Amino acid sequence: MKKKLFLMAGGLMFSAVVHGQVGVNTQTPKSTLDIVGTLGANTADGVLVPRYTVTELAAKDAAYGSDQNGVLVFISSGTGVSGKTSNITGSGFYYYDNSTSKWFGVGGSSASSFVKTAEIVDDNYTVKPTDDFIQVTMTVPDKTLTLPTSGISPGKIIYVSNIGGVAMKIQPPTRNQGRTVIEEKNTMGYIYLGGTGAGSWDRITGY
Repeated sequence: MKKKLFLMAGGLMFSAVVHGQVGVNTQTPKSTLDIVGTLGANTADGVLVPRYTVTELAAKDAAYGSDQNGVLVFISSGTGVSGKTSNITGSGFYYYDNSTSKWFGVGGSSASSFVKTAEIVDDNYTVKPTDDFIQVTMTVPDKTLTLPTSGISPGKIIYVSNIGGVAMKIQPPTRNQGRTVIEEKNTMGYIYLGGTGAGSWDRITGY
C-alpha cells in the first residue's frame, strides 16, 4: 500500500513539473521558463537555440509546417536561394512563418538590418522579399529585374537606382502606365499592391 501511495505521489509531482513553471537558477520562476543569470565571471550565461548553415536548414524544409509556426533558429552562414530558406540573407536569428512557408529574420539581428541592399552589374536579378534598395550599374541591354509577388505584404517599398547608361527591364509591368523598364541614370521607388502579374507593383517616385 505504501509503495502504491509513493508511486501516486511521484506521478502527481511529475505532472506538476510538466504543466507548471520551470526555473533555472531560481526556486520561484515568474513565467513558463525563467532563467536567472549567474554572477560568476567564468560562467557563460545565455540561451542557445538550434544552429544551422543555410544548406543544413534547407535540407529540413519538409519538417516545418503549421505546428512549427514561430520556431526560432540561428543561421551561422550562407544565403538562401530557394524554398523555405529563400529569404535568408546571412548570419543571424530567423523565425518560421507558416503563412508564407518562409524563414524571416528577427528584427535587430545582423540578418535583418533596417536596409537590405543588393548590387547588380550587367546581370538579371530576382528581388528578394527582404531587399530594400537595389543598386544597378547597367551597361548592356536586355537584362531583367524581377520583383517578388510572394512572401511579402502589400505596402512593401523597394528602391532601385540605375547609374548605368543602359535601361533595365522590369517584371511584372507596373500598374501606372505599365512601365517595363528602369531608365538609365535614374532612381525609382516601387510599391507592392498585392496579387501577381501586371499591376501588382506600381512606381511611386522618379529622380
